[in-house]
Amino acid sequence: MPSQTNEKAFESYVQEVLLTRGGWKSGSNAEWDKERALFPAQVFAFIQDTQPKLWEEMKAQNAAGLETLLLNTLVKELDAKGSLHVLRHGFKFYGKTFRLAYFKPAHGANYEVLQLFGKNRLTITRQTPCHPGNNCTCDIVLAVNGLPIATVELKNPGTGQNWRHAVRQYQEDRDPRAPLFDFKKRALVHFAADPDEVHMTTRLAGDKTQFLPFNRGSHPGQIICGGGNPQHESGYRTAYF
Repeated sequence: MPSQTNEKAFESYVQEVLLTRGGWKSGSNAEWDKERALFPAQVFAFIQDTQPKLWEEMKAQNAAGLETLLLNTLVKELDAKGSLHVLRHGFKFYGKTFRLAYFKPAHGANYEVLQLFGKNRLTITRQTPCHPGNNCTCDIVLAVNGLPIATVELKNPGTGQNWRHAVRQYQEDRDPRAPLFDFKKRALVHFAADPDEVHMTTRLAGDKTQFLPFNRGSHPGQIICGGGNPQHESGYRTAYF
């Protein structure tokens, strides 16, 4: 069992697993734009890395103002069509389509697409400011190429709190109108977790927010799998998460 029982220890464990085994990288709150709820520097870096010719073409046309124009266009597209649409289809800028993600091809023969897929930037950022109007922070923000896709609130029974307290935090302390939490426009899912259970929702609606279990069951793979999660060698039943 882990010797540390505080919330930060659990949070550190989640980060460590993603960084060492999941291919994620550490994000930086210094790059976070909480008014727009994205990481502009990551967006620009991904585009330049995967679509250099298109970037240079647009740079020649817009000179020093490209990043501002591009960011404003992206935000409008996210607000109009949602982050999932933008991740799947990209967004239009002066008649050209910028991609914001590449998906794994059905087979390995398509080397070019497979190479682009490998350039996706997955980041985990801890204690990220989540409301433009105050200094509240979210325990974890998971992002793909600068776009937030999930938020996570972590609790530890060792401090007298569990996943139910995380649920209440989302219900009572998180403004569903804030850019990060605005339905479909930024983060697509929100997790309330502790070392034993994980629960999730796709839409925040104040005290009406409904969370569903995201657990494996006490006997995963069996017809009657039970509730919760089985023991794990790490000491955290939710280590699969």
